[in-house]
Amino acid sequence: MGYSQHAAAAYAAIDPCLTTPGRAEALVFAKVTRRMRAVFADEDAPYSEKVSALHDNRRLWQEVVSCCVSDANLMAPELRASLIGLAAFVDRHTSAVLRRKAEPEVLCEINQRIAAGLSAGAK
Repeated sequence: MGYSQHAAAAYAAIDPCLTTPGRAEALVFAKVTRRMRAVFADEDAPYSEKVSALHDNRRLWQEVVSCCVSDANLMAPELRASLIGLAAFVDRHTSAVLRRKAEPEVLCEINQRIAAGLSAGAK
């Protein structure tokens, strides 16, 4: 199953009557962030679980880029460019975390802020 199918399954699990698209996106960011924080807080967690959590976060950000480069995207070009730049940072920092040269907290902070912005804009 490709990432787009996983994303679609995640969104399908959220009842559209209960939330807005922005709130649904915020929930996806929050879920990925909770998982990263939990696995990295657990000293006994296998490295493979940490890799898996980082991989899920990287795939989420790859989907952000995919949406930003779409001709159908109605966001301002400046915002799209900023998100693409942020995604590039996430990708580089993820690689550093995987090499054990950096900590994942900045990734969690970025996701948390994106989720908060999506939630605020979803009202």
